[in-house]
Amino acid sequence: MNRTRLKLGTGCGLLSATVLAAVCMSAAQNSTPAQTSPASQTPATVIKVDVNQVLVPVVVTDKRGHSVTGLGANDFEVFEDGEPQRLTAFSTENDLTATTLKAGSRSQPDMLPAPSGAVVQQGEARRTYIICLDTLNSSFGNLAGVVSALQKLFKREEDSDSKYALVALGRQPMVIRNLTRDPGDIFAALQSKDLTREIGLGENGNLAQQESELTRRLQEYCQRCPCAGAPAPGGGGSGSDQVCAAMRSSLEGRAGAASEERSMMARNFLDEMKELVENLARQPGKRILILISDGFSLRPGRDLFGLLALYFQIPSEEMQNPGDSLKPAIDEIVRLATARDVTFYTLDSRGLYASAAGALDASQDLQYGRVGPVMLPMMEQQKNIEAHENQDAMTELAVATGGVFYHNSNDLLKGLRQAFADGREYYLLAYSSTHKTPDGKFRDIRVDVKHKDVVVRAKRGYWAPGP
Repeated sequence: MNRTRLKLGTGCGLLSATVLAAVCMSAAQNSTPAQTSPASQTPATVIKVDVNQVLVPVVVTDKRGHSVTGLGANDFEVFEDGEPQRLTAFSTENDLTATTLKAGSRSQPDMLPAPSGAVVQQGEARRTYIICLDTLNSSFGNLAGVVSALQKLFKREEDSDSKYALVALGRQPMVIRNLTRDPGDIFAALQSKDLTREIGLGENGNLAQQESELTRRLQEYCQRCPCAGAPAPGGGGSGSDQVCAAMRSSLEGRAGAASEERSMMARNFLDEMKELVENLARQPGKRILILISDGFSLRPGRDLFGLLALYFQIPSEEMQNPGDSLKPAIDEIVRLATARDVTFYTLDSRGLYASAAGALDASQDLQYGRVGPVMLPMMEQQKNIEAHENQDAMTELAVATGGVFYHNSNDLLKGLRQAFADGREYYLLAYSSTHKTPDGKFRDIRVDVKHKDVVVRAKRGYWAPGP
């Protein structure tokens, strides 16, 4: 493992570590939603697509999550912005298991060719799985449970037609195990001391410490100045306006500095994720990125300024947060992933929870003896709101690209198996869009299947080329 240079195991030379997942630059065609000209494949912030052929990977399951097989082109209907589209190509990817179901025979075989760019050359892996551990935002304990589930998965994995890689995204990206066709390599990496050390170096504890320290200082503020909740005996509200204003300014400065630091780390985190998607998109066949995380805020520092607003009893305090909004960065990743047919499967590493992770209980909150019964439920409510908001990015990445956000369950292994199974049993549809105007607008895609009681998952759409 190396943070500066990464040697690929397939004769592809070296790549800089700033390209997080150093994946082999295969000569195989990309399975993009449209066949692009060479000039349009130049990496750029704006993704230009010449819409000649739109590719749509589709997963069809029953209500219990079992794959539905045996469907043909005539069983599918595709709509773009509500208008029906005529399929120009169709193919299937089948690795049947004991849990798959057959939808039924067809009276007429489908004669459509395989979609252009979808054919995997002989000897190439038919699918690529990149497993990404978020060590920036996830706790050591939660990731330890994730590693245990991954070990169970790869202990039984025996697919010679797939490639796998294991990476960690923290302050610095790290490839734990580069692309390999041997599941045993990933299993060995999951048992390595290097992985344990990398998880231990995660930032989650430091972020929690920042919040804990700010809370302690806010409780000191409440000893002298007006504060939400009941004041502690012998204090509360006795400080002058000038003293209280100075204390508030100091606390705002502390929260602002922490927020800007978090914002910088979060931007780097998403930049590396985008690099990961770009590199994964160069692989032939099905491409799946499994992101495992406790979740992360789209506005770093929101929790800190939420505390200030709560203690100061000034709701507008939250608006003073200098942290950048990460929504544009997430949108850019989604745009790239949908254009290059990279599917996100996101797993909440917190497992089953009744209330937000990190929510306060009475023993934690009252250890300083400074927060009354009014404050405690208010802090608890805020923690729950923040925890649900931290799921927004995970949900968006999965739903927009046709994957699944697996959350609120202690059976992480089930979510991992679903991601792997969907990569082995899917349909690939292609159509020539009837919308020819190069207006740069989003084109909504809806896929229907002419069978009852099935669940259909496909990417939500794509962006048309600009004028």
